[in-house]
Amino acid sequence: MADFFSNLQTVAIQVLILYLIAGIGFAADKTKIFVRADASKLVDLIFNMILPFAIINSFLSMERTREHVVGLAVSFLLAFLTHGLGIGISALCFRKKSLAQRGIYHYAMVFSNAAFLALPLAQSVVGEEGVFYSSCYVAVFNILAFTYGIREISGRSAKIQVKDLFLNPGSISVIIGVPLFLLQLQLPDFLMDTIARVGACNSPMAMIVFGTFFANCNFKNIFAKKEVYFVSLIRLIVVPLIMLFVFKLVGVEGNMRTALVISASAPVATNTAMYAAKYNNDTALSSELVAQTSILSVATMPVIVALAQII
Repeated sequence: MADFFSNLQTVAIQVLILYLIAGIGFAADKTKIFVRADASKLVDLIFNMILPFAIINSFLSMERTREHVVGLAVSFLLAFLTHGLGIGISALCFRKKSLAQRGIYHYAMVFSNAAFLALPLAQSVVGEEGVFYSSCYVAVFNILAFTYGIREISGRSAKIQVKDLFLNPGSISVIIGVPLFLLQLQLPDFLMDTIARVGACNSPMAMIVFGTFFANCNFKNIFAKKEVYFVSLIRLIVVPLIMLFVFKLVGVEGNMRTALVISASAPVATNTAMYAAKYNNDTALSSELVAQTSILSVATMPVIVALAQII
């Protein structure tokens, strides 16, 4: 029990730090220094350039050992399984809603804030090894978000492009990073330093951007809908606890289990609102889902991650 509370305190502090950084973005938006419109432009920079650098740096930083090679493959498989669990549960829910509204709920239940919150938290709690394993989760997230996710959130009207499976920043960075890791290529120091410095920007910039989106939520509606509470229950508690049991069952331990549980227990993906806007869906509902799960995750994530570290 002492270990549980020690781990709980450690994770809670790291979650608090990340949300305090998000608070900077919140304050910047409210004071009109850096508003949501500015942040929307910065998202493209983070997602398309800075995040890939962070992922590539994690592969460059990892020593090629049998444990890491096996862990890489296992992480991919378990990331697919985690998303598959979410897809399976969501398929049973909200059948009486319209295709458009159902799509938002399904997207929110399946996709966690893997890149903007889970990856920085995994780095804070576990270090570069956390980013290494979480990167696999981000790659799987991107493959499914650009296919299944877009199909759902568009009300099943969008056409899926096969190229989107691989030609997206998350997948490309892993495609580059895996050979670098397996071949243990040594890049010149100035390149290594450049990649590391750019990658280090991911955590603070992502959370500041997240804070600006949070500042634009209608707080009166965040806790008004029972459907939103249900999605929070599935996203924050049911899926991560089931996967924690699965991870234990298949023998996944240590930093890999912690990193994967962090990814599985993160709140609804920030891009839920962005995709809803892009495909003319309900941006207010998607923002409420992101906001409520983000608020509740301050309490749920530390508990679930602490459990993962002692079970």
